[in-house]
Amino acid sequence: MRRNLVCDFPFDQNQIYSLENSLSPGRLQIYRKLAKADDLEALNLYCWNNTISQSLFWPLHGLEISLRNSMADKMYDKYGEDWYDQLVTLKRGKRGSNDEADKVEKAKQSLIKDGETPGHDSIVASISFGFWEGLLKPEYELMLWKEHGMFSELFLESRDDTFRKINQIKRLRNNIAHHEPIFVHWPSKQFRHLYSDFKKIIKVLRWLCPETAKWVEHHSAGDFYRAWNGAPAWLSERKQLKVKPAASAAAEAESDNWCW
Repeated sequence: MRRNLVCDFPFDQNQIYSLENSLSPGRLQIYRKLAKADDLEALNLYCWNNTISQSLFWPLHGLEISLRNSMADKMYDKYGEDWYDQLVTLKRGKRGSNDEADKVEKAKQSLIKDGETPGHDSIVASISFGFWEGLLKPEYELMLWKEHGMFSELFLESRDDTFRKINQIKRLRNNIAHHEPIFVHWPSKQFRHLYSDFKKIIKVLRWLCPETAKWVEHHSAGDFYRAWNGAPAWLSERKQLKVKPAASAAAEAESDNWCW
């Protein structure tokens, strides 16, 4: 009987068979492929994927909450309590329905159904990450970036670069939420540089609030470091991407805890 180094669980053949059935062969396919059809090592890799996903929950939580509150505050300050009802007038260059306005309407209907009165706070809490990403699209650049400079004050890069970073973070968040493998891009299955994703989350969070970024990094960097470097030793891509703690805060200008 062999032991799983990541999960430290004593598998026997009956347990392996049962797990393959409960998790489904389709879900385990990519893990088995990378493990060269070794069922035990495939489950070992599956455990590691869950562990590293868990280590990213706190950074993603801090980023998502801070992002929506920061963007919503900017919208409130400029357009008032009912800013979310003015989205159609803020979008340029694209005809047809307004996806962001539609998401607001769905949030309103959901709140009303639950007996709540739609308002700034309840709308902000009810709208998905994708809504805030949507406000970074080119159609909003004129009104929210150039004309009023609202988001150009909030983010330290161009709209295009900011959108790209938020989109990458959102995809990682959704992969984790849907219990998918995150050490590869899904569904392309190309290896993902998760340490770069961690750094990207902290970087964007630092734009929004340096103190919150420091707090989140302090509480999550160690867990991420241990999870990332705890990957199965046979995963060759992992050996090329190992990271280590910084010798000092000055070792990396964009991070208190990491040397990338």
